[in-house]
Amino acid sequence: MLIECKRLLRDTGFLLMSVLTPLVMYVVFNNLNVAIGQEPRQAALYTMVSMSAFGAISGVLNSSVGVAEDRAMGWLRQLRLTPLSPLRIVLARVLISMLLALPPIVSVCLAGALINDVELSLPSWLAAVGLLWVGTAPFAAAGIGIGYLLSVRTAQLASVFVYIGLSMLGGLWIPLAAFPDWLAELARFTPTFRYADLSWAVVFDRGPSMGGIGVLIGWLTLFGVFAIYAYQRGGRRA
Repeated sequence: MLIECKRLLRDTGFLLMSVLTPLVMYVVFNNLNVAIGQEPRQAALYTMVSMSAFGAISGVLNSSVGVAEDRAMGWLRQLRLTPLSPLRIVLARVLISMLLALPPIVSVCLAGALINDVELSLPSWLAAVGLLWVGTAPFAAAGIGIGYLLSVRTAQLASVFVYIGLSMLGGLWIPLAAFPDWLAELARFTPTFRYADLSWAVVFDRGPSMGGIGVLIGWLTLFGVFAIYAYQRGGRRA
C-alpha cells in the first residue's frame, strides 16, 4: 500500500489534477460566488467544501489508471491465484485510493483558512475533513471498477468524464439554487451532492440529512458491487 501511494504521489499529473487544479478553482469560484452576491464567509465555506470534494473525487477516480496498468502487467492474474477473496482485494484497493484524497482536501481547506480567513472550531474542522475523506469511498470503488474493466487510456478518459460530469451535476461548481427545479431535484440523488452535503452540513451548522446518507450508502453499495464484478471479469480477461 505504501509503495503504491508513493508511486502515485510522484506522478506530476496526479499532483496537477488533484491538488493544483482544485486550489485554482477554489480561488476562481469563490470570487465568482462573491461577485454574484453571496456573502463572503458563506461563499468561502461553500466553495472550500465543494472544491475539496472535487479534488478528492478527482484523486480517487484517477487511481483507475494505476489499476488498469497493473492489470495490463498481469498483476491481476497473480492476485487471482492467491486465497484472497475479491471483496478483500477490492477493499484494500479502495483504502489505497482513499488515501489519495487527502492531499487535495487538506490543501483546499488550508487555502480557505489562509486566503479567506475561514474560521471553524476544531471539532468542526475535524468533522468536515473527516467526512470529506470517508465520503470518497463510493468514488474509489467506481474508479477501481473502471480500472479493472478498461485499458489504461480508456480508463483515464472515463474517469475524467465521470468526475467532471458528476461534479457539475452534483452542485460542486454551481449551487443547486441556480439549477432549474427539475435538475436540482435530480442533482440531490447524485453521489457528489450527497457527499459534499455531509460537510456543508457541518460548516453551516445544520444537521445531516439521513435521507442523503442513505442515498450515499446506496451509491457505495452499487459501486462496490460494480468493482467486485469488474475485478472478476477483468481477471478472466487479463
